[in-house]
Amino acid sequence: MFLVPLTLSLSLLPLGLAANFDWENIRLTSTETSSYPAIRFASQPPPPPISACRTIPGDSSWPSEAEWAKFNDTLGGVLLKPRPLAVVCYTGDQYDSKRCEELKQAWGNTVLHSNDPTSIMSQWASGNTCVPTAFPNSTCTQGGYPVYVVKATTVRHVQLAVNFARNMNIRLVVKTSGHDFNGKSIGGHALSIWTHDLKSLTYHPNYTSPSATYTGRAVALGAGIRAADGYTAMSQYNMTMIVAGGSTVGLTGGYMQGGGHSSYTSFYGLVVDNVFSIQAVLASGEFVTLSKDENSDLFWAFRGGGGSTFGVVTSMVVKVFPVTPLVSSSITFSTLPARGSNSTGLSVETFWKGVQEYLAYCVAICDAGGLGYNFIRHATSGNTTGLTFTTSISLPNKTRTDYQSFIRPLLLNLSALGIPVVLPPVKRFSNHVAQDELYSRSLFMPNSNAPLDAHDTLRPRALGDTVSQTLIASRFFLRSNHASPAALSTMNAAIRALVEDGGYTFHGINHNPNLNVSGHPDNAVNPAWRQAILHAQGYEGGLHWDGKDPVGGRKEWGERWERLQSYMQKWRDVTPNSGSYINEGDAQDPSWKSAFFGRNYGRLLAIKHARDPWGVFWAMGAVAHDEWVIRSTSDEEQGSLVMQDGRLCRVKV
Repeated sequence: MFLVPLTLSLSLLPLGLAANFDWENIRLTSTETSSYPAIRFASQPPPPPISACRTIPGDSSWPSEAEWAKFNDTLGGVLLKPRPLAVVCYTGDQYDSKRCEELKQAWGNTVLHSNDPTSIMSQWASGNTCVPTAFPNSTCTQGGYPVYVVKATTVRHVQLAVNFARNMNIRLVVKTSGHDFNGKSIGGHALSIWTHDLKSLTYHPNYTSPSATYTGRAVALGAGIRAADGYTAMSQYNMTMIVAGGSTVGLTGGYMQGGGHSSYTSFYGLVVDNVFSIQAVLASGEFVTLSKDENSDLFWAFRGGGGSTFGVVTSMVVKVFPVTPLVSSSITFSTLPARGSNSTGLSVETFWKGVQEYLAYCVAICDAGGLGYNFIRHATSGNTTGLTFTTSISLPNKTRTDYQSFIRPLLLNLSALGIPVVLPPVKRFSNHVAQDELYSRSLFMPNSNAPLDAHDTLRPRALGDTVSQTLIASRFFLRSNHASPAALSTMNAAIRALVEDGGYTFHGINHNPNLNVSGHPDNAVNPAWRQAILHAQGYEGGLHWDGKDPVGGRKEWGERWERLQSYMQKWRDVTPNSGSYINEGDAQDPSWKSAFFGRNYGRLLAIKHARDPWGVFWAMGAVAHDEWVIRSTSDEEQGSLVMQDGRLCRVKV
């Protein structure tokens, strides 16, 4: 529901602090806060904690309805109190059977959840306390979704939310699109900042960086800009920019703050390697500029140190490039016969020899500036089950002839193993946007486990293409894992165990954002990523929930998580000096500090303590997340997989 707005009071200030967009000049002033303690800026050093836990509804310290109304008045009427999307499926004043059925049909669509103030891609993190159901008399509760949401359209809105949450001891979360595998953009009993409407983009054909070391193309992106907006901008301004593959990914949020990969990672580096400046609201409520010359500690930390940690990004300026065409085609082989074929499929041993041959070729793909995008899936044909390997290989700034010459050695090597591969026509695209046509004909194909034939395009790229109830974990396999036949065999065996014995789906992305490609940037990106040839993910296949099957209790979820971790340990064992991509890994990775941050963790922790001593920003897997814990507020114990529907409490007071 919307709270009723009372009065609107804006401060459009001609401040000296740089702003990329007009709405960044609408800011909170100390004069406004002097008569309203709940929205005052922070003092340094912070006072002692007033409670071991964040306040929640029902506590005497939780703001009254009158206090929330006053806060909404100060915001200008943009405070929301939304119920979960699926509330329409439950008996009550919002019950709507027709809308519930429509919701079930559309539940897997990420756009539906991206455009909602609270809903997210990885539904399990909410505690599954309000999912679409055929049993309207069951119970729907708020669970892990925030209680109130500030629908931000100015910097002032963001500042007010940060200050109110900090001063009132309320948990704070931030959502742009909810495209996240671990539920970092939700929180039980929380106040949320929704940056969805900060959708501004400005193209600068002759931009000069703050340090004056670069003059050329750049774009300024508001916090609400998603990858789909980036696709449009590339076509409109005839340029190439680094964007995510999933259309609903917010470009300035966790994507950028965790590193941000794309089709051009081996050619132009990660998105954080190309950021010139950042505008952000800090835990103190201050609005600041971050660059090499201003707040350089935070500029380093924001670029790779993880989202939901140091502040709320409102905009950034990032380098873009001349149109960089891609040529691409795909390879498929299977233990099942191709559709319509009388031939038999590959033996299991030959199949895995083929996978290892591909893994051996990945170094060449990365060194050519290219991208490999692959899956090993369990497939069915009639009553027969088997395995299918599919990869798309893309190269930038090459001709079709160049591509065919490049791929020929791999095809010959596969043929020598008894794996005949018919290469589909090589396609040439002007940029990353069109390349997505190779990856997916539809997000909702009726038989997603069917074997592919040699001319099939790839199905939905990965978990990020649809809303699910699926757990995921990941690991970087380094150049050293590809350095010898013995190392390749060991890596292949670890992947095989996860797929064959574990029954999981394997998703691999071959790229290498090494320092030479990236321009030797000084940022907080996981150092292991610079040596990676394969960003590998393991996840539960076939769990794109249809709104009918039960979602399981916490004990079952914990057992599923522990089982996945047992197979991921095999990956960790063969990559002892590596890590994991924080945005596409398991936030509860047992070795999360080294896995996500490597040697950067100590420096990041010191910046976190210096810049957010109140612990305003918190998320699972983020820097300093072990200083807080989520405690259950229900009769059901949290279990080994932590969900977001409990109370956030300090470990030590």
